[in-house]
Amino acid sequence: MEYNQDELVAPSWLDDAFFLNILRKFENDSAIELRANCVLRPGTKAGDHFASVMYRTQVQYQMANGVEKSIDLIMKIKPALEGLKKELLDSDDDDFFGKEMRMYGTILPQMAQLLAGIGEDYEYPRLVYACKEPHTIIVLEDISAGGWTMKGLVKSYEELQPTIRNIAKFHAASVAIEQMNSSFKSAFKCTILETFRTMQQMTDACFISFIHFVRDTLNLPDFVEPLQRFQQQLYDRLASVYEPSSSCTGVLIHGDFHFKNLLHQQRADRIVDTVFVDYQMCCWSSPVVDLFYLIYLIPEQTVKDTHRDEIVHYYHQTLSDMLARLNCADRIPRLIDLQVELLRAGSLELFHYIVFSAFRYIDMSTVDPEQFFLGRIKNPAFEKLEFQQTVRKELPRFKYQGIL
Repeated sequence: MEYNQDELVAPSWLDDAFFLNILRKFENDSAIELRANCVLRPGTKAGDHFASVMYRTQVQYQMANGVEKSIDLIMKIKPALEGLKKELLDSDDDDFFGKEMRMYGTILPQMAQLLAGIGEDYEYPRLVYACKEPHTIIVLEDISAGGWTMKGLVKSYEELQPTIRNIAKFHAASVAIEQMNSSFKSAFKCTILETFRTMQQMTDACFISFIHFVRDTLNLPDFVEPLQRFQQQLYDRLASVYEPSSSCTGVLIHGDFHFKNLLHQQRADRIVDTVFVDYQMCCWSSPVVDLFYLIYLIPEQTVKDTHRDEIVHYYHQTLSDMLARLNCADRIPRLIDLQVELLRAGSLELFHYIVFSAFRYIDMSTVDPEQFFLGRIKNPAFEKLEFQQTVRKELPRFKYQGIL
């Protein structure tokens, strides 16, 4: 399955007239004319995203002054067909598309402006058009034409550094915005826990299979009862994690910060810069939420095992530097407070091992994503020696830290 099935045929309204209209608004030129038909193609390969329906195209057009231009676009559309995709994005608790429209339309440009004022860049795809009626759609400039590509799990600490640096910039800029606008936090109230509840069927299936794996494959029966207790307490534990801490600076988190939401620039086959996409789950929370994703769902396991403390230290150095230069020095957390916060929120790290491990090892293009999210696909991680060795090492750590 090369592409997602719901992206093989585009909706009839996504036509040349639509693109002509949005380009006229984007360029503020009512005389623009198209120079060629807009040919639509699926937005990503199967498994590279799940919730939205996505397409790409190139628009070639001529301005009123005769100048000819072209722009590559990527469209994110709210699903119309019944199913888990639509259920996730129809949540009464969160307006995922509305949030992402605010991010691309207002917040990211403000962050970039603040960071430019201290000599720092923050790259993101430009918003070309967004609306909720008559169809919910976000149209972004497709930066893949500029060499930005998805690369899977990051293979070295050095190549991870652009990601560490840019998430620290994102967090610091959000603190600067909140310092200027006290209502900013309430505009990004955290509802991620409710999203996890929507995925409870998958979560329950993951717990059952993980506990069987620990008992039968790893032969560690002493951990069965603690894991079962952890499952019973899961949503209370996660609620505590996502609640902003009183002892560590709150930030706007990306919230869905994994390797499939990163695009990289390479030089000599090495990652030299990284941008983030998919800002639908941003909310005000603890910075360690993104840090746990950074540590577990972006680099290869060997990078995490070897450089975990360095990752946290480099993030803290960068965050501190950015906050100081953005005149937010009083919001700089101590490194020890950040480490304590990681310990306090350690339930999220264990949750990642139990529920999200399959993302690291499965080729999502080979399975039905909806069946996967409903917990009906076997976790291939259980057959990997690396994962077996990792869980044998990590379960005692979670026990000794009081997480299990």
